[in-house]
Amino acid sequence: MFSAGIRNPQRSVMICLAVTVIAWASIAWGVYEMHATGEETPGSGLKIGLALLPAILAPLLAVNFWRGIRVIASLRRGTNAIGRWTVTAAELAEFAASNKARNALGIEHHNEWHMPRDLPAAGIEVTFAPDRVLVGDTYFALSTTGLFRFTNVWMLAGTTLAIAFRTLLTLANRFGARVTLGELRIPVSRLAGAEAARAVTYFEEMSAGKMIANPNFYRTRLRVGLIGAPTFLAIAALGFVLGPNDMSEGSMSISSLMVIIGLVAGITMLILALAAKLLGRVQSGRAAERQRLRRILRK
Repeated sequence: MFSAGIRNPQRSVMICLAVTVIAWASIAWGVYEMHATGEETPGSGLKIGLALLPAILAPLLAVNFWRGIRVIASLRRGTNAIGRWTVTAAELAEFAASNKARNALGIEHHNEWHMPRDLPAAGIEVTFAPDRVLVGDTYFALSTTGLFRFTNVWMLAGTTLAIAFRTLLTLANRFGARVTLGELRIPVSRLAGAEAARAVTYFEEMSAGKMIANPNFYRTRLRVGLIGAPTFLAIAALGFVLGPNDMSEGSMSISSLMVIIGLVAGITMLILALAAKLLGRVQSGRAAERQRLRRILRK
C-alpha cells in the first residue's frame, strides 16, 4: 500500500541524483552519436527522447527530498515542537494490536504510518511541529491542501491513546485523478496526555481554517515557478534563434535540444506556479472565511 510518509530521504536524494546523471549522460551520448554520424538515428533519438523528462524532473525531486532531510533534522532537534514524547516498547505493542484491528475495518481505515516489523526495544519518538510530524523515522507533512491533506483530527481512545487524522490522498491514473480516503494514526504515550491534547487542539484549529501554519509554503513555490518559467522559456527561444530551421527539418541538434528542454521545463515551471497560486488561494481563502464568520458571530 502506498504511504505519503517520507522515510530515508537521503537514499531518495541519491537515487534522484543517479537518475539525473544517467539521464543527462544518455542525452549527451545521443547528441554525440548524431554528430558522429551526421544525422539523427533511431538509437540517438531514443536515447534523447527517453531521458529528457527524467533529466528535468529528477533534479526537482532531489531538491524536494533534500528539503525533507533538513525538515527531519529540525524535527529531531525539537525546533518549534508543539508536542513531543516517547512511546515505550510496551505501549507500541499495545498500539500495534489496536492498529491491526482498525486496519481490518476497511481500506479507508488503513493507517498511513506503516509500523516497523520489529518493534524497537527503546520505543519510538514522536514529534509534532506546526505543519508536520515525525513518527520514529517517518515524516509526514500535515496540511489542509495539496495532494496529501487532512480534513479532521481527533483523539482515538483505546488501550493506547492515538491521535487520528482523516486524510485524503490524490493520485493520478489513466482516467485523471483518484482521491483515496484514509487515516493517519499516531500513538501517544500515557505520560504525554497533555501534550497530545495540545497538538490535537492545534490541528483542529488548523483544519477549521482558523490559522495557516506555513503561509510561505506556496509563496516559495510560486516564486520558484515564476523565476524558472521565463528562464527556461528564454533558453527555448535562444535555441530557436540559434537554429531556426532545425525543428522544421526534423533534425536534432544542440539548438533543437535547447528548444525542447526549455519548453518542457518552462511549461513544468508554469504548472508549478499555477498550482501554487491556486492552492495558496484555497488555503488563505479558508482562513479568511473562518475569520469573517467569527466576526459575524460576535455581533
